[in-house]
Parts: sequence; structure tokens; C-alpha cells
Amino acid sequence: MVNPIPIVKRSVKRPLIIMGLSMGMTGFSLILIYLRLQNLRSLPSLNPFIETIHNQQSGIPLEEVTVNVAFFFNIAVLTTSLVPLILGIGLWNLYPWARAISMCLLTSILFPNLLAAIGVISDRGATGTANLGISLASAIGLAILSHPQIAATFRKKRNIGS
Repeated sequence: MVNPIPIVKRSVKRPLIIMGLSMGMTGFSLILIYLRLQNLRSLPSLNPFIETIHNQQSGIPLEEVTVNVAFFFNIAVLTTSLVPLILGIGLWNLYPWARAISMCLLTSILFPNLLAAIGVISDRGATGTANLGISLASAIGLAILSHPQIAATFRKKRNIGS
């Protein structure tokens, strides 16, 4: 029996290591998004603007509109948490731009954390062990994405799509 419709397989086989890196970045991003949403919910006010400010000494309203900086800061941090999610999806689909931007992101994470781990710069947000672990994870991700066979896989995907 002959299949009347020929099946054209145009996809490139996704390496297992890229699947793991992609799922790791996506999972990490989802955890960050969850934590950032919790931070946003814990704010005393979700109103981006605080309308009237009273002068504490005279009690006269100044009729100024002030900005709730904590609200906008948390929105900005939440937005940056979407970057690894987008890159993880791009890596899963073997987009060359996702590989290039992921390498830039991992490099920008690697060096500050490595410097903090060895004590060159201070990091009040994490311990030396955490900084070392983050540096190690970033270095592994960079090594994976820099491997010639992985780079060739991304080039094959680009050539098939065009």
C-alpha cells in the first residue's frame, strides 16, 4: 500500500542538550515570573499614581501627582523575567537569534556573579556559594551553545527554513 500524500520531513532533529537548556530557561523564567507577581501583590498600593500629597507641617494639599516608584519598578522587573521565557522558546524552535541572545545573556550573568563569588565586587543579594552556582550554570550554558555541533544545528534550521 502506497501513501498517496508524500510526507516531507523538513525539521531538524533537536539535540537533547538544547531541549534541556530550553526547558531550564523556560522553567527558571516561570519561577521568576511567579515570584515577581507575588512581590507585586505584596505592595501596599497597586495604583501607579498617588494623587494628592499633603504637606505634613501645614496640612495644605500641594495638588501634586506623584508616581508610585515601587509599582513601576516591580513591573519592570516582571517584564525582564519574560526574557528567559522568550529565549527558551526560541532555543526550543532552534532560532539562531535565540542562540545569539542567550549567549549574550549568559555572559552578562556569568561575569558579575563570578566576580562577586571571588570577592572582587560585593553582592548583598546572594552568598558567594549562590554566585558561584549561578556562574557555573551560566558557564555550562555558554559551553553548550558554543559547541560547534550545536551551532551547526542552528545553521541547519536556518537553511531549511529559507
